[in-house]
Amino acid sequence: MKKTLYIASIAAGIAIAATALIAGAQTVTTTASPSQPVILQVGPAGKVLMRGTVASVASGVITVNSWGGTWIVNVGASAQILPAAAGTDITQFKAGDFVGVQGTVSRSATWTIDATLVRDWTYRAAVTQERQQNIQSAQNTMRSGEPKNYVGVSSNMNGSSFTLTVDGTVYAVNVAAGAEVVNENWITLPLVSISNGDNVRIWGVNASGTITAQIVRDVSVSATSTKR
Repeated sequence: MKKTLYIASIAAGIAIAATALIAGAQTVTTTASPSQPVILQVGPAGKVLMRGTVASVASGVITVNSWGGTWIVNVGASAQILPAAAGTDITQFKAGDFVGVQGTVSRSATWTIDATLVRDWTYRAAVTQERQQNIQSAQNTMRSGEPKNYVGVSSNMNGSSFTLTVDGTVYAVNVAAGAEVVNENWITLPLVSISNGDNVRIWGVNASGTITAQIVRDVSVSATSTKR
C-alpha cells in the first residue's frame, strides 16, 4: 500500500524517518483547501511530490512551507511552470499562494528540491477568474450595438494609438481610455506589449477611417500575462 508520507534515505544528511521528520519540524503555517491538502511524498529514488504554501519567491527559486518545515525549491530553466499564463516567470507567484511541486530531493543540500514541475493553484484560480471577467465584460460591450469587429495586423505603435491593416485597408486606431486590452486567452495585457506585426482584433466605432477601440485583443500573445 502506498503511504501518504514516506521519506527514503538517499544521501548523507537526508536520511530522515517519518516520525523524526514530524517531531523535529519547524512551526509552519499553511493554508490549503480540502481539495488541495498539504502533501509530502518522497520515493526510494528521491522523487518527490509536495504541496504547500509559498513563503518567498526569487528568480529561479521559491521557498515552500509544507510538512517538515520550509523547503527550498530550485526552479531551473527546464522546469515546467503552470499555469501557462505565468510563462517562464515564477516571480508571478506570490507569498501565500498554494503550490504543487514535483522533482527530486537534492543530494547536495538539505531541505532542498530540484523541481521538474511547479504548479500554482492560487494563481490558476486568479487567471481563470480574470479570463471569465474579461470575456463577460467584452460580451457586455459588444451588446451595445454600433461598434464593429476589425481583424488585422498592427503597425506604427505609438502610445495609445496605432494603425491596423485589414485586408489591405489601413485604419488609424485610437484606444479609448478604459478600453479592455487582452491577449489571446483573454488575460489582461498592457497596451505596450502589443508589437508591430501582431495579429490584433479590435472592437470599436469607425469614423472616416479612424477606429476608437473599446476592446483590443492581441491574438499573437497567447501564454504570458504580465499583470498580477
